[in-house]
Amino acid sequence: MVGSMSTRTDLSKIPSISGNNGYSLRCPEVKINGHETHCSYTVCQHTILAYKEKRLPATSFLSCAAAIAAGKCQALKMMVEEIRKGEQLYFIDMAALIKEVEEQNDHARTLTRKRNTMTINSMVQRTKKTEPAKPETTSTDSLAPVTDVYAALIEEATKENT
Repeated sequence: MVGSMSTRTDLSKIPSISGNNGYSLRCPEVKINGHETHCSYTVCQHTILAYKEKRLPATSFLSCAAAIAAGKCQALKMMVEEIRKGEQLYFIDMAALIKEVEEQNDHARTLTRKRNTMTINSMVQRTKKTEPAKPETTSTDSLAPVTDVYAALIEEATKENT
């Protein structure tokens, strides 16, 4: 392992890093025209990994890099929490959501009642971990040894608390 040139993160250890994740957060660190932005959590996670693996372009994502270095990145804290628990805490399944919205809207159309029409936003408000808990079969797998990036992630999170 020592001889490897660059360490790329094993994404399977990161519970909610999926292009299908519609979870977004308000970020006070990244401002557009002085206002805090709404960031895609998945994009944040990839940015954090790029920063940790030293492949973040020096000229872009400056506010992200600064926030990560200062331990102020909210997404980093969320990631550490998910990695430690080994489960998706901040995840909204967009594919399932879109399908459900379409079904609701089809249903609404057959009833010719516009007020039953669902929007993605109202669905997102409603999806707060409604699916049944998965049986604890993989508990030993999720406790696999933590690699450098995760050690670094956890270090970052604990550093600011000391």
